[in-house]
Amino acid sequence: MCVGTIRLQRLGRAALAIVLLSSSLAIAQSWEQVGKTGEWKNTIAMVGMNGALFSIESDGTLFKTEKNGKYQQVGAKGAFKHVTMLDAMAGALWTVEEGTLYRSDPKSGTWVQVGRTSDWKKTTVMVAMNGSLYSIEKDGTLFKTDKQGKYEQIGAKGEFKKAAFLESMGGFLWTIEGGSLYKTDPAAGRWEMVGKKGEWKNTVAVAAITDRLYTIEKDGTLYKTDKTGRWEQVGEAGAYHAVQMLCTLDGKLYTVEDGTLYRTH
Repeated sequence: MCVGTIRLQRLGRAALAIVLLSSSLAIAQSWEQVGKTGEWKNTIAMVGMNGALFSIESDGTLFKTEKNGKYQQVGAKGAFKHVTMLDAMAGALWTVEEGTLYRSDPKSGTWVQVGRTSDWKKTTVMVAMNGSLYSIEKDGTLFKTDKQGKYEQIGAKGEFKKAAFLESMGGFLWTIEGGSLYKTDPAAGRWEMVGKKGEWKNTVAVAAITDRLYTIEKDGTLYKTDKTGRWEQVGEAGAYHAVQMLCTLDGKLYTVEDGTLYRTH
C-alpha cells in the first residue's frame, strides 16, 4: 500500500522499508516505464491487487491500471476525495476516510462502511495480513480488525508509539521504530529487534514481496532484506532519488517518480 509522497511513513503500507547487517555488493536492477510520462503526477495513493494497480488521485478519483499501463476510472469522479489510507485485502479495497473505515468493490467502486463512524480517527498506519487489518494509533497502540469491523487490542497500550512504518511479511508485522527494525508476532504478542539499533534511520519507503523487504533511503538507494536481516543494495546508489511512492504487485516493485510509473524486476 502506498499513500502520500515520500512520506509513506504513515505507513503505510501501506505502504514499506529496510537495511541491516553488512553486504555492500550491489546487484543490477532492471526497470521499465509503464504508460506515458507524467500520467501519475496527481496520484496520492496506490496499492496492487488482483493483477492490477489501484490508485487515487488528488481529486479523489479512483483508477485501475493494468500491467501494460492501460487504465480506467472506477466509480464516480471524486468518490474517494477524503481518503487518508488505502490497502487491499480479500479482493476488496479498504480505505480510511475522515476517521472511518470503508470497504470498496474494485470493479464498481461501490463502498460500504465497516464498523462505527470515527473508529479510525486516531489511526496513523495500517496493513493487511492473513485476512485482518492491523493498525497503530497515535498513542502507539496496535489493533487487529476483522472484515466485519470487529477489533481487538494486540499487546500493551502504547507499545508501538515510536513506529514510523508498518509492513507485513511472512506472517509477521515489521515496524521501524526510532530508526530500528522490529519483527512482531501478533498471535503471540512477541517482538524482537532485527539487525542493529538505528540501522533504519534513513529509510523513507518500505514494501514487501513474499519473503523480502524492499527499502528506499533518503539518498534514493534501494535495498532488499531477508527475514534474518541480511541485506544487499539493489542497483546503483541514489537511483531512486525521485521516488514519490512505492508498492508491489505480483512480485514486482512499482514506483512513481516525477509523476511517471515504473516497474522494477
